[in-house]
Amino acid sequence: MMLNSSIPLSGFQQATWDLEKIAQRIASQGQAGRSNEENGAAALGLDPAADMAMMAQVENTAEANLRVLATHDELNKSMFDLFA
Repeated sequence: MMLNSSIPLSGFQQATWDLEKIAQRIASQGQAGRSNEENGAAALGLDPAADMAMMAQVENTAEANLRVLATHDELNKSMFDLFA
């Protein structure tokens, strides 16, 4: 019996995509900030604190899914050893 790893894999993949979206938003805000410096950060909707908080949350999600995958791997090895 093999354990299903699709859930933590999809969770890790989603965290990777979320991090990519945040990075793109930060990069686009930086570009907009350079072209509209007179408007100020608030007028552009820049919120570095919120972006950092989301990045920390995504990092925690990715790390949790990697830990689940590691545990999954250990359990599969243990089960293989039992039946081998």
